[in-house]
Order: sequence, then C-alpha cells, then structure tokens
Amino acid sequence: MTAAVGLPVLGAAVWSGGWPLIVLVAAASILGMREFFAMAGRPGPVLEIVAYALGAACVACLGFQLWPAVIGILALALWLEQFDFLRRFAARGETEPPRGRLAVALLYVPVSLGLICAFSPLETALVLAVVMAADTGAYYGGHAVGGAKVWPAVSPGKTWAGTISGVVASTLVASCFAAATPAAWPALAVLGAGLAVISQFGDFFESALKRAAGVKDSGAILPGHGGLLDRVDGLLPAILAYAACRSLPGLAG
Repeated sequence: MTAAVGLPVLGAAVWSGGWPLIVLVAAASILGMREFFAMAGRPGPVLEIVAYALGAACVACLGFQLWPAVIGILALALWLEQFDFLRRFAARGETEPPRGRLAVALLYVPVSLGLICAFSPLETALVLAVVMAADTGAYYGGHAVGGAKVWPAVSPGKTWAGTISGVVASTLVASCFAAATPAAWPALAVLGAGLAVISQFGDFFESALKRAAGVKDSGAILPGHGGLLDRVDGLLPAILAYAACRSLPGLAG
C-alpha cells in the first residue's frame, strides 16, 4: 500500500522536475534529517529547526545548480554550531567541543538526496531503478539461498547470496537503459554493478547507526517500511557515486 501510493507521486515529481521535485525532495530531506538527529543526537531545538530550513535551502540550490550557495550553507551550518558552543562555553563552561552535527546531517541527507534535482528525469529514473533492483534482488536472493553473512556484526541479515543477486539485478536493469540513452551498455552494466555495491554500504551505515541508537527502524513514517532513512539509506551514496561519474566516457551524454 505504501509503495502503491508513494511510487506514483515520486514518478510524477521526477517526470515534471522543477519545483514539484524540489518540494518533494526537500520534505523527504527534512524527515530524513529528523530521523538522523533522533539516532545520532539532537543539536538543540533552535539549531534543529535552523538545520531543517538549511536542508530545504540546500535542495532548492541544488535544483537550480547554485553550487557556491550549497557550499555557503554547509559553512554556515558549521559556524552556527561553533557559535552555539561559544554561547554554552561562556554561559556554563561547556567543555564538550562541537561535533559538526548540523553539517554532517546536511551532507548525509539533503545534499545527497537533493542532487537528483540536478539530474535529468532519465538519469534520476536510472539511479532509482538500479538501487531498487539491488534491494529487490538482495531480498529475494538472500531469502531463497541464504548462506554466509556479509558483515554480521553490522547487519546480521545480509548474505553473500543476496549481495550477488542484487548486483546481478542492478547490472541487468542498468543495461536496459542503453535502449533509451546514448550511453554505451557496457558502461551502464559496470555502473549498475558499482552502484549496487555502493548502495549496500549505505545500508550498512544506517544499520550500524540504528544498532548504536538501540532502535529497530529509523522511524515509523512509512507503514510497513519503517522510517524514510530505512528506504533511502542505500540510495544516498548511490546518488553521490553517480554524480561523480556521470561525465565519464561511455556515460556522458
């Protein structure tokens, strides 16, 4: 039911682009930051509200490809936390140094997720389809075969069979996009396999974050799926990886 409602909304926003996509990604980013703060520690009520505003601003700037503004927002987030430390130090002799939690939250969710606002609809569809294929292939392959675990200390449920199945599924799905893009299919196949592996590290990171926080899910916003970060944890690093290599030979154009 969650997928039946969410996927058409996501598809319509990706297809239309512009402000509809920016607003949807900004809302998702704020929810993701909220879940991150709940697990990693809250920066304080005022700074948290400011962080949400900065997150939405990051997504808007990425949507209009205002790269210097994004850097400025990240620097502002860092210094706001530094100034808050100065205030607490002067008021009550605070000794714990600032941890850069605001800047980390911005980089983790809105900057990563917001990059899709700078992609073409076809590029966004490619990244989403590849990551979904990796998740689906890993789920069914892992349940059907079972076997040795990849990293049981971090995520007890992930198996090598699931990982391989996810990579194969992503490779096949990415290769299919050769019919709709000028990119060469061998490059797309390699891209699909690489994004599948990278997305799994996003899963591992969020799994470790949840275990450290002592929670099963990052939230409960999505019925049957847990929190928003539970759904996009693998997508976040995959978006960054695609953004880094989209201009490489074989993929450009």
